Amino acid sequence: MAVIMAIFMVVLLGMTAIVVDVGMIYAERFQLQNGADAAALAIAQDCAAGRCTNPDATATLLAGKNAHDGVSAATAVISGNSVTVRTSTATPDGGSAVRHWFAPVLGIKSTTVEAEAKASWGSPSKATVFPFTAPRCIFDSAPKDVELWITSTSTCTGAGGQTLPGAFGWLDADARNDCQTSVDVHQVIGGEPGKSGPKGCHIDGTTILLPVYASASGNGNNVSYVIDGFAALKVTAHSWPSEQRSEAGCNKCTGVKGKFITLVSLADLQSFGVEELDGKSLNAFFVALTL
Repeated sequence: MAVIMAIFMVVLLGMTAIVVDVGMIYAERFQLQNGADAAALAIAQDCAAGRCTNPDATATLLAGKNAHDGVSAATAVISGNSVTVRTSTATPDGGSAVRHWFAPVLGIKSTTVEAEAKASWGSPSKATVFPFTAPRCIFDSAPKDVELWITSTSTCTGAGGQTLPGAFGWLDADARNDCQTSVDVHQVIGGEPGKSGPKGCHIDGTTILLPVYASASGNGNNVSYVIDGFAALKVTAHSWPSEQRSEAGCNKCTGVKGKFITLVSLADLQSFGVEELDGKSLNAFFVALTL
């Protein structure tokens, strides 16, 4: 009986090790993955906003905050517009593995656990947006976070030194929706400069992706725009011809009022109508986990 009990004790301890110690490994892995995901997203946000200073410190801080014991090892590697974070076990006493309670009876004293996450950021190159465009030089010359009117009579100087009159233009809207149009920076986009403002479009108080153009050609209803990228514009007011709005910067003008902001968003791309993220880096960036 003693021999049989000894054999069964080994089996029992082995099953206990599977239940308890393997469970500890899975719990550790879950914590490390949470830390890696959080760190990758935070570092990607920092880099998109131009604050990519100490990614390893950010990775270590967030990996530790997602661990029950407050400690995890972490490294961050940045390559282009992406960051890969690797986390691994660390213990308050300086250990680097999960120590087991029952598995030593099977000869396994500890296990090193690791996790990895990758996040990327990019600017739109194709999106469905409000059918309104402005020259790139308006964006380049505008102070950030300062309200301004972009009207039909505004002017600015383009990259080639030419004056671009008529600071905005209407783009050809979708056939089923006057409030939106699909814009691809790799295509020439048609416009309607004489068009009145679309009705029923709710843009005040929202942040829109404003297509900015590098050049325009044609006239009348045959204008075409070469879109250079998308700028994030927080719209605070608008004025269409039928509304006759008058205030500083807008005397019965046609246009929109807003400020260019740095947009670094974790939101679902579809919420901004974004389809592709290989555009020029202006002030709108989208961040997502890719691993």
